[in-house]
Amino acid sequence: MPTIVPVTEAKAKLAELIGLSDTEDVVVTQRGRAAAVLVSASRYSEMLDRIETLEDSLEIADAKLHREPTVPLSQVVSDLGL
Repeated sequence: MPTIVPVTEAKAKLAELIGLSDTEDVVVTQRGRAAAVLVSASRYSEMLDRIETLEDSLEIADAKLHREPTVPLSQVVSDLGL
């Protein structure tokens, strides 16, 4: 469960919230609504790596689903006269 903090409180406790962001998300609110999420740099990097892995997996799955006929390399070499 994320920690929810109003922006005015977040300004005063920023260093503490940065430390907390190593283990959990910190939601900063403005006028009672979520305005930002504070996530540590290491957790952010991990999330980007996971997203990249998932995107790669989706591309592979899509390629398998819409597989077009393939031509062996030897045939391509022969066709090109190499």
